[in-house]
Amino acid sequence: LIGGKIRVKKEANWIENLLNSKFFESCGYHREIRRNEKNMFCIDCNLCFCKHCISSSSHCFHEWLQICKYVYHDVVRLHEIQKYLNCSEIQTYKINGEKAIHLNPRPQSKDSKTSKLKGSVTCEACGRHLQDLPNRFCSIACKVSIDANICKEHYQKNFVSSQITKFDLSNENESCISLNESSEVIQTWCISTLKPRKNLHKRKGVPRRAPIC
Repeated sequence: LIGGKIRVKKEANWIENLLNSKFFESCGYHREIRRNEKNMFCIDCNLCFCKHCISSSSHCFHEWLQICKYVYHDVVRLHEIQKYLNCSEIQTYKINGEKAIHLNPRPQSKDSKTSKLKGSVTCEACGRHLQDLPNRFCSIACKVSIDANICKEHYQKNFVSSQITKFDLSNENESCISLNESSEVIQTWCISTLKPRKNLHKRKGVPRRAPIC
């Protein structure tokens, strides 16, 4: 279980860095190339980079996310992020026909009347107005601040399942050995029991008459 805990901690770190990263800044490695804004995030390397870094490094073999802009705020596509995080009950928005969610809560004015309306749905973390139920949060950061189990602990599950598999295989081998041993005992018993016993009293041979003198 030690290996599983280490990997879960690693997942929590990349979520924190994802929410605190400043995207759409110029990449320092590709300053002379057009469209060099850092709008990608590598989960394995735990950092943001531009699209040109994918072909020039090992990021192409890693797990990464693409960050988009929605009304001047950072969002991520739902079908990409939900592989790694539990995104249920987070308000989604449609961008070019695809569902997306905000990384961090959008700023709202203090005199906002929408969130104070009676019966309106608001974010449990920041109080921002939500469109409909069963949504409880307006962004990933809001859900992380309340729900500590947002990570999909697939690494830990794989680790535990591998240990269970090894345990089952060892038990299976032991059971096979015990069955083989028991079968040998049964076979020995059957041979000794069913083997025909030798006649202790042999039948006398055919009597012969004495020669006539």
